[in-house]
Amino acid sequence: MNYKFNKASSRIMVGLFLLFMVGSCSSIDEDLVQQEMQQIKASTQSASGEVKLIDDTWHSYTYGVEVYVGTDMITAIQQAIDRLNPNRREKELVVVHHSGNSGPDNGSGDVHGVYLRNFTALDFLNNTMHVNDTDRELIVPIIARRAHNIEIRNFKITGNPRYGIWIQSSENVIINGINISIPEAKDVGLGIRIDNGRGTRSKNVAIDNIYVEKAKNHGVETAGVDSLTIGKITTVDTGGCGLLLNGTKDAVVDLVHATRANKGGGYAGFRTANDCGPNILVKKVIASECGRGVFSVSGSYGITIEEVDISGSTSQGVLIENTQDYTIKRGVIKNSGNQGLRIASRNDGTYHPSRNVMVRNLRIYDDRTPMIQTHGILETAPSSHNRIVNNDLRNSGTQSSLEYHGEKTIAAGNRVDK
Repeated sequence: MNYKFNKASSRIMVGLFLLFMVGSCSSIDEDLVQQEMQQIKASTQSASGEVKLIDDTWHSYTYGVEVYVGTDMITAIQQAIDRLNPNRREKELVVVHHSGNSGPDNGSGDVHGVYLRNFTALDFLNNTMHVNDTDRELIVPIIARRAHNIEIRNFKITGNPRYGIWIQSSENVIINGINISIPEAKDVGLGIRIDNGRGTRSKNVAIDNIYVEKAKNHGVETAGVDSLTIGKITTVDTGGCGLLLNGTKDAVVDLVHATRANKGGGYAGFRTANDCGPNILVKKVIASECGRGVFSVSGSYGITIEEVDISGSTSQGVLIENTQDYTIKRGVIKNSGNQGLRIASRNDGTYHPSRNVMVRNLRIYDDRTPMIQTHGILETAPSSHNRIVNNDLRNSGTQSSLEYHGEKTIAAGNRVDK
């Protein structure tokens, strides 16, 4: 397997060049260097399996032995994985050297894709799977069901998948360096979904360097996940949220950067829902021209956002609804289509009203002519026991800079229009 030496050498040279340039030129993107170094690390590992496209034919090798020759990319990758030692207790790496098409689904009625097995790492070396399924949209390029110690990295997905990656009831999962662009998906078209759909909660999941654009649905969604670590998620022009956390607890998110997530709709750049929490820490949310910038709803609790940078939301910049123990520490919200920030509660008996919400050190304003944003901050009953502190709300609403109605809610130190 000469690849491990020759191609690795070229990547090492590129990586060293980038490191040299970072030392001498501050304009080099540190994320680019980090991504390249991750590829260097992957390419210099001893790959147990390899998948190559030679003269329009796929060839799979495991431990240097050819195990598949054919025309199907998904089958080629699956054969390389399935021929690994079934009794392995450490991750073994399968490398995909070339891009290709998925072909149509297999006609079973179930989703069709590459199924990851326990102790498997899959590195696409920034190659692409183009999904060219029928209108049924049953291709999911990467699937894991009740798997553990798995890894997917450096993978580009185009075409019309149902989901780009679908992880169910799995543990010790790493997903890194994923680029998904799927404007052709017309039915579901979701980027990455991690859930508890096979009977147990997914646990110990780490994802980073994710880019999703032109998805019909959410960019990244979790449901029923314990212990989640997210580095950077960037989404552009998604039909749903940039990042949506459902029923997820013990999570740390470095950055959500969403542009036009559900513009004109009710989803948000970052949303928590369905009893999400506790122990959710989000370091920064950047949301531009989304339906909402941030949205928390349906019993979410125990959530802290350290900083927001929200502009041009077509509805509220931030909506906190039926949520408890929720904090936004600082940031900017501007030019929303409704309120800059609203604390609200549906009094239908399903979830407790919003309570113990803290919003502080926010600059909320509207600098458009004419101004559209109705309020800087609006709190409505039966929300209660909230704190609105040290916010600059000048020029933030056509009706009011600050209006609150909750029992025992405290507003102090805010700068408002006279």
